[in-house]
Amino acid sequence: MLEFVPNFFMQLKNEIENIFRYVFPNICGICGKINENYICEKCKKRIKKFEKYELIDKEILNFNYKIKISVFDKEKDNKNYDDKIYFDNLFYCFEYKGIIRNLLLKYKFSGASYLCYFFANVILNNKKINEIFKLYDIIIPVPMDKNKKLRRGYNQTELIVNIINKNLGINVNTNILKKIKSTKTQSKLNFYERQKNIKNAFLVKNKSLIENKKIILFDDIYTTGATVNEISKILKFAGAKEILILIIAKN
Repeated sequence: MLEFVPNFFMQLKNEIENIFRYVFPNICGICGKINENYICEKCKKRIKKFEKYELIDKEILNFNYKIKISVFDKEKDNKNYDDKIYFDNLFYCFEYKGIIRNLLLKYKFSGASYLCYFFANVILNNKKINEIFKLYDIIIPVPMDKNKKLRRGYNQTELIVNIINKNLGINVNTNILKKIKSTKTQSKLNFYERQKNIKNAFLVKNKSLIENKKIILFDDIYTTGATVNEISKILKFAGAKEILILIIAKN
């Protein structure tokens, strides 16, 4: 009898999901037409020119970072920032332009939480990323502070990685990192201000879960890299072995 109870609730859950899919069918994240894969063939062609699916290693990242710093030095002459890259590699799916930029802004700031399915399927349907997943132990989404999450209603990075976890069974952990400081929106700040704004904003809650682990840190947009670099620093100090930044779009 006791064995029947969990089976009953599992069947009930499946039935509810089937009814939900019937009432709210999958739609293309771009044009809104019904589509099982969350993107239709026509819209696939529309985003093709923004596709990159590119892995950048630390040597190139460091070189580009030094260029940004040298430009900033000339403009501001301020040395009060960290000039080191703490993550090891970066993989991004799109250039942060055109329709991709518009979709990400809509997803983050206009309550379009349903776009999580579109972006998750972009990742799930790419062979390169799926091969990369096999090389890492944990996926961690960039956390939000509780007040901002309450105002927005969701953490856009969490929604995406939870769908990935449901489909691939990869180890996703949303309880390792905590954002402990409320920060300004990074997009409104310059290179130095972004670093200062995000400094000491995060905390590793359980070091034992990441010691000697290879970690994928997931975020939606990469501009200067200040946020993911700050998180990578505390993850490395807490014992992480290797960190890959996985990004939807890179500026």
